Amino acid sequence: MKIVHKTVGTTLYVGLCGELDESTSVTTRAALDKLIEDFSATKFVVDMSALKFMDSTGIGVLLGRYKKLKAKGASLFIASPTPTVDKLLTLSGIYDIMPKIV
Repeated sequence: MKIVHKTVGTTLYVGLCGELDESTSVTTRAALDKLIEDFSATKFVVDMSALKFMDSTGIGVLLGRYKKLKAKGASLFIASPTPTVDKLLTLSGIYDIMPKIV
């Protein structure tokens, strides 16, 4: 898993590249938590255009980061999920709390 990020104003854009599953969840969780702590963003956008695979463990990682951000008064958005990842996120109902943006 490769994670890239950039800030624009008070928005932190995070790109996930590779696979988000049980084997990468611990390091991904730690990296995202560090970004949340290091930046005072009010909007957190997760770009999933380069995410090839995600399973239910990945949904857990997203939900945990959502709770951390919500406690800080920040919002989390999902951007450009691949078709396979989009189907998983749609079926899980995650878009009800983390809106998809184009």
